[in-house]
Amino acid sequence: MKIRTFALLVSLLLAVLSSPAQATQEEDHSGHDHAPGMHGVPQSETAANWPESVVHQFELLAVQDGGRVKPLYTFGSFALLRMNAKRSVKLYEDTDAERKIGSSVWLLDLMVHPGIASTYENFSVSDPEVIEAMGLSVPGKKARDRYSFNELRPGLVKLEELKQQYGKIDPKVRTGLQSQVVDLYQNALSFTDLAGHFDFAGVQIPITGSTALQEFFPGREAVRFSEVLRRLPELKQLYVVLGGTPGAEAQAQEIERVLGFAETLAIRTQRVALIPPLGSADDAPAWLTPFDLFDRAWDGQPVAPEHLAAVQQMETLIDAAQNPAAFEAALGALTGTLKELASPRGESGKVASEVGFYNAKLLWKGLYSFILAFVVTSVMWLVPKNRLVYRAAIALTVIGTAFLIGAIVWRCILRGRPPVSTLYETILFITAVGCTVALVTEWIGRRRIALSAAAFLGMGGVFLANRYEWFDKQDTMPSLMAVLDTNFWLATHVTSITVGYAAGMLAALLGSIFLIAKVLRLKREDKGFYTALTRMTYGVLAFGLIFSIVGTILGGIWANDSWGRFWGWDPKENGALLICLAQIAILHGRMSGFLRAYGIAMAAAFQGTVVAFSWWGVNLLGVGLHSYGFTSGIKTVLLGYYIVQWGIVALGSVAWLIERAEKRAIAEAKSSSQAGGSASLVPSDLA
Repeated sequence: MKIRTFALLVSLLLAVLSSPAQATQEEDHSGHDHAPGMHGVPQSETAANWPESVVHQFELLAVQDGGRVKPLYTFGSFALLRMNAKRSVKLYEDTDAERKIGSSVWLLDLMVHPGIASTYENFSVSDPEVIEAMGLSVPGKKARDRYSFNELRPGLVKLEELKQQYGKIDPKVRTGLQSQVVDLYQNALSFTDLAGHFDFAGVQIPITGSTALQEFFPGREAVRFSEVLRRLPELKQLYVVLGGTPGAEAQAQEIERVLGFAETLAIRTQRVALIPPLGSADDAPAWLTPFDLFDRAWDGQPVAPEHLAAVQQMETLIDAAQNPAAFEAALGALTGTLKELASPRGESGKVASEVGFYNAKLLWKGLYSFILAFVVTSVMWLVPKNRLVYRAAIALTVIGTAFLIGAIVWRCILRGRPPVSTLYETILFITAVGCTVALVTEWIGRRRIALSAAAFLGMGGVFLANRYEWFDKQDTMPSLMAVLDTNFWLATHVTSITVGYAAGMLAALLGSIFLIAKVLRLKREDKGFYTALTRMTYGVLAFGLIFSIVGTILGGIWANDSWGRFWGWDPKENGALLICLAQIAILHGRMSGFLRAYGIAMAAAFQGTVVAFSWWGVNLLGVGLHSYGFTSGIKTVLLGYYIVQWGIVALGSVAWLIERAEKRAIAEAKSSSQAGGSASLVPSDLA
C-alpha cells in the first residue's frame, strides 16, 4: 500500500505540474525526442514528416474508449477537437509559412515525441480572461487564440486551483469563464496523459544502488518496465523478505523505489487501452493498459505471454522513434500482436471501415450538395420556365440526400445499431426523412415548393449536425447506456417517433413558407400555389401523425418493459403526447372547417415548436427518466428557433388580418357599386 500511494502521488504531480518533456527526462535512456521548439522556429523534425504508411498504420490501431472499440484515428480526432476546436493543428515552420497536420499525425507526435508536441499551439482559448485568471501573459496573442502546452505550463498550478473551485458548481449554472476554466483543465490533463503514455516504454530504471536487485537482474545496471512486470510477484516477495530482515532495510527501500517508479510509469498509461484481454468479450469486456497488467501482477496474477510481448513491442517501438524505417517495422509487429488478440473477440473488424467512413466525408459532401441545391432552387424561382435549372436542382438535392442516407447506413453497419440511438443521430435521420418526404411530395405535385423545402431542410439539418458535433466534441458513435441498449426498441419506438418528428418539422417549414410568401405578397395571383402548399402541409401532418401515435404507444410499451409502468407523465412522454395532440387538433380543425389555409399554415408553423420542445427542450429540464439526453448549450439555439417560428406566426397573423380587411373593403366596394348601378337604371320620372 505504501508503494502504491507513493506512485499515485508522484504520477499526479507529474501530470499537473510538469511538461511531457520533463516527465520523460527522468532518465537519460528515455528514447523520446525532447528537442525544444517554439513558435516561429523551424520544426523540421516533427512527425509531420512521418511516412504516410506509418501514419495510416498508427491510426488503424484499435483502442477501447468510452466502452467501445474504435481506431486511434477516431480517438485522436475527438481528443484534438476538444482541445483545439479543430481537427488539425497549424505548424509554423518559419516566420512566413505555416502548414497543417491532421489529428492522427498530432496524436502520433504527442505520444512518441511529446517534447515537440508541447510546442504545438493546440489549446483553443476563446476568452482572454481565462489566461489572465491563470496569471499568464503571453505576448503576441489575440483575444481569441491558441496556445501551446509550454505556454500554458507556468499557469497550470493556478488552473488546478480554479478547477477545484469551479468544478463544484453545477455545469448548468456555471458562467462562461468557469466552464472554460474547467474544460481547459481537463484538456491539459488529457494532453499530459497522452504525452506520458509511452514513458514506461522509453525509461530504463537504474538498479545500481541495490546489490539485491543486481543479483536479481544479473549483469544489469538498469531494467525495462517489461522486466519488472514479468517478475513483479518475485520482486514483491523479495521486498517483503528483505523488509523483515535486520540490516536489509536499505535494500528493501531500493526495491520499493524501483517498484514505485515502475508503477508511476504504469499509472500514466490509463488513458489509452490498446491491449485486448484474453477470453471472450462477454467474459472480459474491458481492454487493458500496462497499468492494468501491473495491477494484476501486483495482486499475484501472472501476466500472459501475449500481453508481455505487446509491452515489449511498445518498448521496441519507442526505441526506434528516431528511425522511421525501424519504427514502421516495430509498429507493424505491435499491430500484428494486438490484432491477434482482438480477432477472436470480434472487436476490431470494423476499425478500418470506421477510418474509411471518416475519410469519405459523406456528410460534408452532402452539405456541399445541399448548399448548391439551395442556390440552384433560388435561381429556379427567378427563371421558372427553365427546365434545365429545375432538373439540376432535383439532381443536387437527390445527391445530397443520397450522401446523407449513405452516411446513416454506414454508421448503422459500424455500430450494429438501428439508425437512431443518440441525439446527434436524430438530426441526421430527421433530416434524411424530411428530405425524402419532400422529394416524394415534389414528385407527386411538381410545384417546386417541396423541392425548395428539401434543399433548405437538407442544408440546415446537415449544418446543424456538424455544429452539434463541433459543440459537443464527443464521439458521435458512443456506447449506449443500459436503458437504450436494445436494438428492438431503437428500431421500433425511436425510429417511429423520429419519423414523426421529421414530418412535424417539414410541415412547420411548409407552413412557414406559406406565411412568409403571404407576408411578402408573393404569387398573389397564383391561387394554385397556396392551395398546393396547404395540401402539402395537410398531407405531411397526416403522415407524421401516424408515426407520432405509433411511436408514442411503442414508447409506453418500452417503458412498461424497462420501468414497470406504461405511462408516468415524464417530460419526454408529455412532449410526445403534445405532438400527437397538436397534430390531431390541426387535422380536426381542418376537417371541421374551423381552420382553412391561413389557419393550417399558422398552426403547422406553431406545432414545429412543440416538436422542437419534445425533441430537444425536455432534455434541458434535467429531470425525469429521459434526462440522459441533456446537452449543454443547446438552449440558445432552441430559443432562437422558438422566436423565429413565433415571429413567423405573428407576421402571418398580421398578413391575414390585412388580407381579410382588403377583401372586406373590396366586397363593400362591390356591394356599393352594385347598389349605385341599380339606382341609375331607374328612370328619373319614376324616381
